[in-house]
Amino acid sequence: MSGLLDFKKIFGKDEDYSDLFEKVHTIDYVRVDVEACDSYWLQKPFARAVITEEYRVVEPELSLEELAFLELVHRKLRERLVLKEGKELENREMLLFREFVKEAKKANLSEESVGKVWYYLRREFLGYGKLDPILKDPHLEDISCSGYGLPVYVYHRAYGSLRTNISFEEGELDSFVMKLAQKANTQVSLEKPIADATLPTGERIQVTYRRVVSTRGSTFSIRKVSEEPITPLDLIAWNTVTSKIAALLWLCVDTRLNVLITGSTASGKTTMLNALSLFIPYRVKIVSIEDTREVRLPHENWIPFLAKDADGMFELLKASLRQRPEYLIVGEVRGREAITMFQAMNTGHTTYSTMHAGDAVSAINRLIHEPINVPLAMFDALDLLMVMKMDHVEGRAVRRVKWLYLVELEEGVKVKTVPVFSWDKAEDYYLELNYDAVVRRLSEAYGKSEKFVKDEVERRTFFLERLLDERPRMQELVGRLESYRKDFYERL
Repeated sequence: MSGLLDFKKIFGKDEDYSDLFEKVHTIDYVRVDVEACDSYWLQKPFARAVITEEYRVVEPELSLEELAFLELVHRKLRERLVLKEGKELENREMLLFREFVKEAKKANLSEESVGKVWYYLRREFLGYGKLDPILKDPHLEDISCSGYGLPVYVYHRAYGSLRTNISFEEGELDSFVMKLAQKANTQVSLEKPIADATLPTGERIQVTYRRVVSTRGSTFSIRKVSEEPITPLDLIAWNTVTSKIAALLWLCVDTRLNVLITGSTASGKTTMLNALSLFIPYRVKIVSIEDTREVRLPHENWIPFLAKDADGMFELLKASLRQRPEYLIVGEVRGREAITMFQAMNTGHTTYSTMHAGDAVSAINRLIHEPINVPLAMFDALDLLMVMKMDHVEGRAVRRVKWLYLVELEEGVKVKTVPVFSWDKAEDYYLELNYDAVVRRLSEAYGKSEKFVKDEVERRTFFLERLLDERPRMQELVGRLESYRKDFYERL
């Protein structure tokens, strides 16, 4: 262990905290003494994920003296310090560190003790308490707790569902759920025990309070978002789609075909919606409408609307049509807003949206029956229906485009779905079915031959595969797509 700190020697007359701040971030605090399938930093050098049969968070161990000092300084700073929420986390962090050091000067602490106590203090004041390191893990998709004294579970992209070594007791979980709600700018109480919202960092949360709706007590579920938005190249790399399907969808976006993406919970609907939207030309006007923020676009001419409830979705969708968007993105349709969305399609607004349904028949039945009641005649404007599915291949959780359908309206009385591609689970392979049907629709849109469309799909397939090898960052990818589109229209 490092020797006791001489603060007079460190600071002299001018108290410069930056050197000490950097120093306590270079000490090795974490010791892993178990065999693990995987291990990586969550917050170096303080917190590490260790994956065995469960997901363990390894953090610095506090001695009784360090724990007592942590409780003392936490109480003192909580009484006199207010840290406003905001984007300037670094400034808030240094403010907290300065106040912490003022208290640390009064105790005989080693460098390592200062670092350990600082980690836990920062975790409580600026982070999410004991859940803070997990929220920093880019490999997690979902974090949830089902009640008092029960372990927190995570969904890991590589290892699936895992229990963790973290749990909350009754009062602790109630306080944490309220803290989550407050950070998401909403409230939960005995009168309003359920809340859905979005954290400032973009994660979608659903919380319940006490035993009002759950007999096991307060609960929370956190849907994480990727720091770097998922692109079509990522979906190709994961075999969620093939490069040929992605190239075909790109052409469909360019010709302004309307697309509805369906699937069950966590099947990848919103991920596909985001990736598909990246094919939209960069400078056209886009309006998105959601009740929780999940659409993330790099486009400049994008108006993101956020509704407070289902009625708000309906009103915003009506209002958005006055904005004259060239592309309209609706996060998820559940009720009467679906009719307005189909009206938008029928009046020439290119529309992409998602909805919960396990297959094409269920999706169409939900749309045409109570409580949505979309008239059959409006389906003439819907071009593609995509069904997403989460499944397991060789023990790994995967997301796939289970079906891609072309939608047709037969004699105005029946919605017909023509399968274009389907996923074969046994071979983890995509079958090409009625590919020519969508080629015909694209050839009509371009006024070109079917051979021209097929050749263009092959060119775009090759282009995407080349990009996949290069893996450009988001802005470069958008620029490359725009450059290809410009060359295409010059050839056209």
